[in-house]
Amino acid sequence: MEKLRVPTVYLTTSNFLKGARLAAEDNGVPKLRIVAIPAETYYTDGRDKQRAIRVVSAHFDRIIDALTRPITAEENDVRPKPPEKKENIKVSGATYAEALEELHDLFLRNRWSDGLPIVPPTPERVRWMLTGTDRSPQEVIGVIYPRKGIATVEGIAVNAVMAGARPEYLPVIIAAMEGVLDKDFDHQHFLTSTGSFNLVITISGPVVERLGMNADIGMLSYGNRANSTIGRSVRMAMINLGQLWPQENDMALIGRANPHTFIVIAENGKDSPWDPYHVSQGFAATDSCVSVDVIYGHTYGLGSPYVHGGGAVAITTPEMIINNILGQIARDRMGSNYKGPGGWNRHLVVLNPEIAQEMKSRLGFSREKLIEHLYRESGTPYEQLGASDIDAIRKAIASGDLPKDREEALKPGGRIPVLYGPEDLHVIVSGGFPGYSMTMIGYRRGLMMNNQRLAHMTKRVRLREAGGR
Repeated sequence: MEKLRVPTVYLTTSNFLKGARLAAEDNGVPKLRIVAIPAETYYTDGRDKQRAIRVVSAHFDRIIDALTRPITAEENDVRPKPPEKKENIKVSGATYAEALEELHDLFLRNRWSDGLPIVPPTPERVRWMLTGTDRSPQEVIGVIYPRKGIATVEGIAVNAVMAGARPEYLPVIIAAMEGVLDKDFDHQHFLTSTGSFNLVITISGPVVERLGMNADIGMLSYGNRANSTIGRSVRMAMINLGQLWPQENDMALIGRANPHTFIVIAENGKDSPWDPYHVSQGFAATDSCVSVDVIYGHTYGLGSPYVHGGGAVAITTPEMIINNILGQIARDRMGSNYKGPGGWNRHLVVLNPEIAQEMKSRLGFSREKLIEHLYRESGTPYEQLGASDIDAIRKAIASGDLPKDREEALKPGGRIPVLYGPEDLHVIVSGGFPGYSMTMIGYRRGLMMNNQRLAHMTKRVRLREAGGR
């Protein structure tokens, strides 16, 4: 705007000032004029119109000054900052334990760590990690927000070392990063939003058994190195390559569940009655794949799943589980972006093996038939719609926010789907005998940053070829 000779000032609140400064720097205007209103007054008084007017008007002089004061030579200097030099760091101490403690403190002071002890990423250890892949260490996987860092294979390997991973996990970690950094996956929103969005990493195919991952009882628990460090490696890459930090540009107001390692789910292919999940996404059954999904945080209980079933203490039938899931999806009507059915949510359904097996053997459900049933039966009957609902749906169809086939259901006997489409239901099998089923709810589209970006991605794991380095 300034280049167009339009005087501009950026308005924010004090608790977002650090993030605004960093964003300005990253976008080539490090001296951007910013007026920050104290958060404690803005958020306290902003709920009342008259009080809000007093709060904001108290800063009008600062805003006018920022708009009218002549631009200085320093402000007009918009040269990109030079890249940081990469060099090894030497950490020493009187004993190995003392040196290790100094390393942990150094990394945390520089915001290179997640707060837990790390494995020192020495050159030798990074070379060892890179033996897990045939890919060039300099290969660029993508740009990682919020600070537009460049994620290379070597950079990902460094963070995998710090997280305690093994070389054989590296191809899975890279595939997860490929999914997150795909141009059609809105990772900036979930990383920086005030909501406590979280990432779910689902792994399917032969690699699950190859790495000895836990897909049985306790599949979301501690105690398995692969399950734990794959998620932590991705989190560590967000911190170091994306330069993410709480209260600075990660603005999740209450933090996140699983803050040190993203949620990792391994599919129980051995006990599943269906093809591997990734087959439903267009891959071969013999492939190994990683899917990434964004799920809601505080709105739905800090990202905790809705659990269905009686586990080891109560009899549960497939019909009960299906009815519970239908009720869960039907609630999307209340959470949509307009007054009518047709929510923006996606549902990741995790079925324990015994329920999935009964769904197939007794009810005749394939994965595809189950998804179609859930999509259809969770819809709202036309007779339950009010005039405002129908008007909102028609406006959404006209604007392209809803598929045109919704119009065909706007008649007696019709049923309006709550979900945008069957592609917003993903069903995998994980857990043991007995087990619980669960649903995790996430957004279908990037609600803030890029409205058309999907929040689901599946990538094939490129395993090291036999005889590779």
